[in-house]
Amino acid sequence: MLLSNIKKESKNLVFIYTTCPTKEEARDIGLSAIENKLAISVDYWLIESIYPWKGVIQQVEQYMLMLTSQKCLGEKLIKFINRMHSYNTPIIVMSETSQVNYSYKFWMDGLLGKDDKYLTETEARRKKVEDEEGVYHYGKLK
Repeated sequence: MLLSNIKKESKNLVFIYTTCPTKEEARDIGLSAIENKLAISVDYWLIESIYPWKGVIQQVEQYMLMLTSQKCLGEKLIKFINRMHSYNTPIIVMSETSQVNYSYKFWMDGLLGKDDKYLTETEARRKKVEDEEGVYHYGKLK
């Protein structure tokens, strides 16, 4: 019984958050995390930040990056973000959740637990056409 509780808790949903200097960096980190199956979803949006850096108060625009993942992937995801991040001292925080709706958790656990590669929208459209029409169809053969 205790083992099953530990296993269930390790797959609890967590949010990992950081800030990025550009929209492109936030998007690149997020997309790479999803492609590497370290996160199930990513949100990023423009924010305004105020903080001291080297004795000077900074007022800058940044992008908030929020990644949704499993607790068991949290440490690996934090290291992954840290390697990709352009800041010398980025903030990377993991926040655990106490509840999530079952259908979302079921979806997340099913996708993060598989080894198969995600398709791009273009690849998915091409695969759908091939599945529906076959690889060889009228107009392609001469």
